[in-house]
Amino acid sequence: MKSLDCTASIVIYNNSPEMIRKAIESFLSCPLDVELQIVDNSPTDSLKSSLYNLPVRYHLNGSNAGYGRGHNKAIGECSESKYHIIINPDIIIVPSAIELLSRFMNDNPDIGMVSPKVLNEDGTIQQLNKRYPTVFDLFARRFIPKSLHYLIQPRLDRYEMKDVGYDDICDVECISGCFMFCRTEVLKKVGGFDDRYFMYLEDFDLSRKVQQAGYRTVYYPHATVTHLWERASHKSLKMTWVHIQSAIKYFNKWGGKFF
Repeated sequence: MKSLDCTASIVIYNNSPEMIRKAIESFLSCPLDVELQIVDNSPTDSLKSSLYNLPVRYHLNGSNAGYGRGHNKAIGECSESKYHIIINPDIIIVPSAIELLSRFMNDNPDIGMVSPKVLNEDGTIQQLNKRYPTVFDLFARRFIPKSLHYLIQPRLDRYEMKDVGYDDICDVECISGCFMFCRTEVLKKVGGFDDRYFMYLEDFDLSRKVQQAGYRTVYYPHATVTHLWERASHKSLKMTWVHIQSAIKYFNKWGGKFF
């Protein structure tokens, strides 16, 4: 069987049908030989109709199995490929992005996973590159009011790698899960996502597993995507609790400092 240039997966859960369709169409605009798996964690298949006439493979879980577990299901269903992309349903991909990322990975076989420059709708940069978090880093970003952030701004800036900046190629300890361009053989070698995380920090965990396997995780600013960021954990007490549970699992697994 012929190996594809690139496979990809999007996990959806009661998302806007219009947003999902835009994400899919932006991926399918890629000129490479690609395949897309859609895993639906919604309780019903009502979103399936929004995929009408789109060449994707649809899978209904029937319950919310979690972000990582949904992507792992898709990865297991994919055809053979050189690269696999983890894509959020709120991502819009610039047509040239996937081709640029493929070329970069082709030229750098020591890289297991790469992240593009991620933009807001207004074109400003989302500062998603992260260093390994401490307990304080995660607590401060979520619970210290923004009006007091000036007291800890140097610490927050360092965590978000603002001292390195977002203009040049660089190694990143923790890559955002909104868009992860992965070498498929490496992704399968490390077993994909740790599905003990329901949501949040599974991307940090995967970054560390890729590094542990001997590969680099890198930021590549010459390819861009737009992220229509919802930040659910900042709007919902339930999702805040999910975030805390994931942090506990992360630090129990990888250790780490309080400050």
